[in-house]
Amino acid sequence: LVGMSSGCGHSNSAAPIDPNDSAAMRTAMDAVETSLGSARFDEALRIAVRLTEVAPKNGDVFELLGRAEIAAGLAATNPARQKAMRVAAATAYSRAVELSPPSAGLLNAAGVAAQSSGDPTTAIGFFARAAKLDPSNPQHPLFAGLALLQTGHIEESRISLEIAQTLDPKSPWPVSALSGLALTSGDAQTALALAREARVLDPRNDELRVPEAKALRKLGRHQEVLTLLLALPQQARMTEAITWEISSAHESLGDRPAAAQVWAKWAEISGTPEAAADAVRRWTEAGDPIQAATWRQVARQRGWRGE
Repeated sequence: LVGMSSGCGHSNSAAPIDPNDSAAMRTAMDAVETSLGSARFDEALRIAVRLTEVAPKNGDVFELLGRAEIAAGLAATNPARQKAMRVAAATAYSRAVELSPPSAGLLNAAGVAAQSSGDPTTAIGFFARAAKLDPSNPQHPLFAGLALLQTGHIEESRISLEIAQTLDPKSPWPVSALSGLALTSGDAQTALALAREARVLDPRNDELRVPEAKALRKLGRHQEVLTLLLALPQQARMTEAITWEISSAHESLGDRPAAAQVWAKWAEISGTPEAAADAVRRWTEAGDPIQAATWRQVARQRGWRGE
């Protein structure tokens, strides 16, 4: 038996759940969904964990637990908790796959969870199984190709990404991924052409500018990186990937104060100790010990243990 939550974050031991009562189980699972929808992630986790305890052979409750752990990880500000939740979610999804009938959607979700937890090899297996069940879905070979690239399997990655491109020729994402593959292979010129091809397919997507910026950086065309990315509105630039490219371009052009200032804006927003520590480095290299000391204090307040 498992106690239901009262909705106020407290356990209600007077409302036990019988795992053999399908209606009661559905009510408990709906309670998890409601908690997730209301951003009460700790409550959702408590109920989901208890459901897996009373129904350890039910794949649906493990999938639900995985979803709750992913949501909790995304909401966490502490990097250690973020990582712990990603690993826990991958474990829950793996268990859900073991207990459930074959499902391409579940296998894909398990692959995403595994890759997010830092286990691309396991992710590749899940994506491959999903592709066998759902061979017309381009997402499975796309995700498999990205995981294969991460593990250094270049040719296998290329084949998988080209399959995804064939299945969905209007999507920019396989083309963008092939740009990353070309860059990894040392062919920056091809990477640039593919990145620009991806942008033509979806010119309004700001994220697609990042592969182009990476290729331009590799080619030493740093001013073009700034032209490409500074054309975006200020708010659109506030992602780690875009900020990193802008800051790196300033550094490569010899303007270290500008590089530090750009990164510091991101460090304020991200709230992570790593971003603050990088701000320390950048201000130190820019020759501003006051700013460096300020950000060292911020980094330590966020849990950084470096010097």
